[in-house]
Amino acid sequence: MLCSAPRLDIQHYAIQQATQKRYHVPLDNPKRALDVGAGTGVWIMEMASDFPECEFSGVDIAPLQPTTVLPKNCEFKLANLLEGLPYPDSYFDYVRHCMLVAAIPKDHWLPYIEECARLCAPGGWIEMGEFNGRVYEGGPACDRLGDLMQGGLRKRGLSPETTEVLDDLMRQAGLVDVQAWQFKLPMGSWGGSSGMLLLKDMRMIQNALAPMFMSVCGMSQEDVEQQIKQSEEELETHKAYTILRVYIGRKP
Repeated sequence: MLCSAPRLDIQHYAIQQATQKRYHVPLDNPKRALDVGAGTGVWIMEMASDFPECEFSGVDIAPLQPTTVLPKNCEFKLANLLEGLPYPDSYFDYVRHCMLVAAIPKDHWLPYIEECARLCAPGGWIEMGEFNGRVYEGGPACDRLGDLMQGGLRKRGLSPETTEVLDDLMRQAGLVDVQAWQFKLPMGSWGGSSGMLLLKDMRMIQNALAPMFMSVCGMSQEDVEQQIKQSEEELETHKAYTILRVYIGRKP
């Protein structure tokens, strides 16, 4: 529902511009790295150029676009992260994901982090980047849409609030040297090119979620369209932002 290829690329570049980083762990000549929920594969392809001696793997529940050509040090596999990932123990030096809040049910977060820890080699790093579905400083329409988004996710068994405590779950999974950061991602023209990309991303998310707002939240199509219109106006006139939370932890 939220995984169209153009939107995922827009989101990727917007986050990268806002954070000025492609990764947040202290990488030191990694031999193998895994991107869970790889989407279009854009991250592993960029990293493959940065680390040509590293083997990059991407997994996702949906296939890559037929036109995608991966570098020689990249591979892609179809896999459902909720059913375990098809790699042996301690296989990767670095395991990461970005934005899986709409893919992982509440009671699967800890088992998923434990699965990432299983795949990670001793001394290797795990990184997770997430947002909770809310826009801050946007105005009442943005607040309303944030409530609708979070409520809709909860009704589907998902847990946007869990994305705010992944550092605690990492420690429960046995990781050490756990750290957490928050990045304000600007939305709208006030945020420059990154803000405009995120504004476009949010518009696409809202339009994709419109059927959920109607079916799960009991809204009419007219109500949804009005909420989206008002939120877009607020995003252009306020210094609105969303928060990316990045968590890292090392396997002892």
